[in-house]
Amino acid sequence: MKKIQKFENQNDLNTFLVDFFIKKSTDEIVEKKGYFTVAISGGKTPLSFLAILAKEPKILWDKIFLFFVDERMLENTSEVSNIYQINKYLIHPLKLKNVFYINKDIDDKDAALEYELQIKAILKQEKPSFDLVLLGIGKDGHTASIFPESEIFHQKEKLVDVTQKKEESFSRISMTLPLINNSKNIAFIAVGDNKAEIIKRILIDNDKKLPAANVHAKELLYFLLDKKAAKFL
Repeated sequence: MKKIQKFENQNDLNTFLVDFFIKKSTDEIVEKKGYFTVAISGGKTPLSFLAILAKEPKILWDKIFLFFVDERMLENTSEVSNIYQINKYLIHPLKLKNVFYINKDIDDKDAALEYELQIKAILKQEKPSFDLVLLGIGKDGHTASIFPESEIFHQKEKLVDVTQKKEESFSRISMTLPLINNSKNIAFIAVGDNKAEIIKRILIDNDKKLPAANVHAKELLYFLLDKKAAKFL
């Protein structure tokens, strides 16, 4: 099921998403399988949400397994590294232990395979299904590190793969659409005027040339938008 939720501002969006996170994680931990799996992507948009999440006392962090949707293969001390940002705003403040990092000390292809095998092992599934995946949307319609012109966009077999933008000197490792689309719940977060046109192309035009328009979820696919990003809907 696809659901679009519009908010007056990002603060209201963050409040909603925190409540959603609490409910989904509590249901899985207390009522169902005893733990909750979440994959988080990078970018600036979710950082304020992560900062609020880190201060929420109701979350049972010792039962939550945290993964990275994608990562730039740079030093973890680089401020454009997703690991750096998520560490800063969420992992280090809470001293989280159940965090599964992409290995940057080995060859990129080996690191992608290692991460795929780790996900299968931790989730105990040959076809892993995360409880929740948090995604952003780029102005070009990319999500995770799946860009419109990239080979990884058409990857059907691998769950994690290596990719690289032409203008970047570093590579990236990203979950692929087969893994993302097998998730129970997915939440896209988009804010600002500069996202309005691409949101229209995804939700109104259904432009399948855009990676974000090819994302599905087994249960709920949420588009969480501020009024500026939703102005053409």
